[in-house]
Amino acid sequence: MTRRLPIALALGVTLTGLALLGAGAAGLRVNATASMPRGLWRVAPAAGPIPRGAIVSLCLPPGPLLRLALRRGYLDAGRCPGGAEPLLKPVAAIAGDVVRITAAGIAVNGALLPNSAARKQDSAARPLSPLPPGTYRVAPGAVWVVSSYAGKSFDSRYFGAVPVSAVRGTAQPVWVFP
Repeated sequence: MTRRLPIALALGVTLTGLALLGAGAAGLRVNATASMPRGLWRVAPAAGPIPRGAIVSLCLPPGPLLRLALRRGYLDAGRCPGGAEPLLKPVAAIAGDVVRITAAGIAVNGALLPNSAARKQDSAARPLSPLPPGTYRVAPGAVWVVSSYAGKSFDSRYFGAVPVSAVRGTAQPVWVFP
């Protein structure tokens, strides 16, 4: 009986690994962060221009900000360039939109986004560097991603616009819970 336990455990781990590989190949991903509803999401290649309001999966460009996000645990290791997992965020602003950053939060074309005020510290009391207050026009080939779902989201309030080329696809919830 005790010899069967290691075999059953190895088989279970192998089957789980194969299921996860298959899910990834099918465009499924698990979101475990609080910036969007937790659960299972399907990511598909974007069909045409990315509209405001779409939820996207995107990779932060390699660099100091990505290294900080990995070091502090904002992102886990993953398949993006730079070794991080993709972010899952709603597109708040697209090319031509006017983004205004104030102490109250981020306004897009004059409409203030809920839960969009940047924080000076993260939940571990480490300093954050939000973008300076001001008015920004979104350039062609770029988007701003801001999660109104959670005020603690690591998004464009800290790194600004991201290139559309960083977007891996649009995401739809499959099975999520708040």
